[in-house]
Amino acid sequence: MPELSLPWGPSELRIVLPEHWQLQQVARATLPKAKDNWPDELAMLISQSGGEAGLGQLLAARRGGRIVLVVEDATRHSPLAKIIEVIMREIAHARIADSQVEVVFATGMHPPVTIAEAVAKLGPFAQSLRWRSNCCHDQSAYVCLGRWGGIDVWLDRLVASADLRILISSVSPHLQAGFGGGYKMLFPGCARIDTIGALHRQGLSRSPRPLVGTDGAANPMRKAIDAAGQLADSNSGRSYGVLYVLDESDSPTLIAVGEPPSCQQMLAKRCSVACGVLTESPADILLVNAYPRDSDLWQSFKCIANTQWAARAGGVIVCLTRCEMGSYGMKIPPWPLSPSGTRRLVRLLGPAALGSLLTRLVPSLAGDAAFFVRLALATINRNPVLMVSPTLHAELGRFPGLTILPTVEQAFSLAEKILGGGSRRVVAFPAGGITFPVLAASVETNAGERP
Repeated sequence: MPELSLPWGPSELRIVLPEHWQLQQVARATLPKAKDNWPDELAMLISQSGGEAGLGQLLAARRGGRIVLVVEDATRHSPLAKIIEVIMREIAHARIADSQVEVVFATGMHPPVTIAEAVAKLGPFAQSLRWRSNCCHDQSAYVCLGRWGGIDVWLDRLVASADLRILISSVSPHLQAGFGGGYKMLFPGCARIDTIGALHRQGLSRSPRPLVGTDGAANPMRKAIDAAGQLADSNSGRSYGVLYVLDESDSPTLIAVGEPPSCQQMLAKRCSVACGVLTESPADILLVNAYPRDSDLWQSFKCIANTQWAARAGGVIVCLTRCEMGSYGMKIPPWPLSPSGTRRLVRLLGPAALGSLLTRLVPSLAGDAAFFVRLALATINRNPVLMVSPTLHAELGRFPGLTILPTVEQAFSLAEKILGGGSRRVVAFPAGGITFPVLAASVETNAGERP
C-alpha cells in the first residue's frame, strides 16, 4: 500500500493510502537546510549593509529617536528571539537605550498576542522591551497617510511616526499577495480595519484564479501593499527590512537586509523557484498538510487556497492540520445545512452571487474575512473539502461547507463514497502552508467548471 510521512508538530504522521490509490506526486519544496550559524550570517549581512541605507548608519542618525520593531505574531514559526538578539546588539552599539525601542506585533485582524505568546516569541525581550499588538478597530490609534488607488492608507500612529521601523518577517507563498513579507508587515499588519478591508479586495474577481506565487509586479494586492509602504516612508521616518525564507525546520535559510521592497522581491523570486512545484496533471484526490501554517483554523485554510488547483474539478481535497490553537477566536456562524447541502446551494446560486449576498447580509464580514468567504465558496463549488483535525473535531464538530473529521481513515472512506470506487490519482503536499502548484498549460483552473 502507498505510504507517506507528513510533518506533524515535533514528530511525523504516517499515512497509509488505500491500496487502489496511486500516489502520483509528492510535492515538496527544495529549500536548502539553514546553516547552524545563521545568526552569525545575519549579523554579518547587517554589518556589511553600508551607506545611508545600512542599519548602523540609520541607527546612528536616529540616536535620540524612537525605534519600532515590527514582528510576526504567534501564527508564524520564525525564531524571532534569536533574530531580535542580533538586531538589539546593533541598537546597543549605536548607544540607543531599550526604552527607545518598542515591539509591535503585526497582527492585522488576528487576535492580540497574549503574554504567554509574547514570551514564547520574544524570549527575554518580552521583559526588557515594551510590546503590543495591532488593534485594528481602535479608530483613534491610526493616522491617514494619504490615498492610493482608491484606498485610504491608515497606519498605526506610533508606527507611522517612528524614526526607524525595522520590519522583521519571513517571505513565503501567500494566497492573495503572491508572497508575504516586506511592507506587508505594515499593510495590513499595522493598518486600520478599513484599510485592511480595502487591501483584501484587491484582485478579487467573479472567476477566481491562482494568485499564490504570482510576481509582485502583476499582483494587485502586492502592488497596493508596496505603494502604501512607500507612502509611509515618504511621510515620516524610514523602514529597514530583515527578511528571510525559513527551511522546513523553521530556521532562516535565505536572508536579505536593507530596503524592504527590494529584499522582499529578491527573496520572493528565490522562494518561487524553491516552493513552486510543477504539477503535470490534476489529481482525483489532493492530500494537503497545513504545516507549517497549521497553528489555527484561519491559517490552515490557507493551505487549501494555496494548493487547490492541483486537484481536478470535482476532485476531493483532504486537508490535515494539527490546529493546536483551535479556532483561535474565529466566530463560527450558525449554519443549518450539511456540507453536501451547502455545496448544492453554492452550485445552484453560484459562488460570486452567494458571496455578495452574504457580505451584504453580514456587514461585519470585512477585510480578509470577506475575501475568505468568496474564496471558500468558490473552492467548495469546485471541490468537496474534508478537514482532518482531532482538535477542531473536538472543539467545533462541524463548520459551514466542509466536513471536519478526527482521523485520516475516516476522511479516506468518505472520499471514496464521494468519488465512487476504482483507482484514484493522489497528489500530496506535505507542507501545503509554504508550497504551491505551478500548473502545466493543460491543467484547467476555472473554479466554476463542473465535473
